[in-house]
Amino acid sequence: MWLCVDRTEGDTVVLMDDEEKIYRLDRAAYVAMVGRDPAESDILTAEVREGRVLTAAYDPEETASRKAAARARLNRLFGKK
Repeated sequence: MWLCVDRTEGDTVVLMDDEEKIYRLDRAAYVAMVGRDPAESDILTAEVREGRVLTAAYDPEETASRKAAARARLNRLFGKK
């Protein structure tokens, strides 16, 4: 499953799946699992079971793809090319 870093709240990383379900991880647990600091809009490939994130890995290709799609949508909305 995909998870997106929505935001950080103090030492908590708030993640959201494609169905907008929220998951929370302690920042230290996030860094230990993912191997990098959380950044808004980063996309993770994750395994979730019973509402708990078991594994997560940063996916640079999916992150770039989703950011490009969002940028294209904004450009269409504002008439930019």
